[in-house]
Amino acid sequence: MIIDNIIVIGAVIVISLVMDGAILILTKILPKYNITEIKESRFEAGNLPIRNPKHRIPMQYFGYMYMFMAIEPVLVLLLLFAAYPSLDFYMLLGISAILFIPAVFFGYKLTLSMAYGREAYE
Repeated sequence: MIIDNIIVIGAVIVISLVMDGAILILTKILPKYNITEIKESRFEAGNLPIRNPKHRIPMQYFGYMYMFMAIEPVLVLLLLFAAYPSLDFYMLLGISAILFIPAVFFGYKLTLSMAYGREAYE
């Protein structure tokens, strides 16, 4: 049983490394287009940019995505464990709620910083 799990995990790791290598090789082989200033600039709601963006991240709501990516996997596990609640489930729920606070705080502050500038982050 344990050997089967090790084989599956090893296969997933090998497939991931092969895919990463293939993507890296393809980026070196495929032709690059002429990168102009208009292609590099950020578009908000389909409009032409008026001034330089505040950050190089092309997504204004990166902080919200960070919060979703940090919290969603744990919430799925908590929902699975909630089918048969026990004392261990309630302890896990409390610990995860405490651990979510820094992720939510950081994501919210990052979003404010990107939306309103540096002063909102401090």
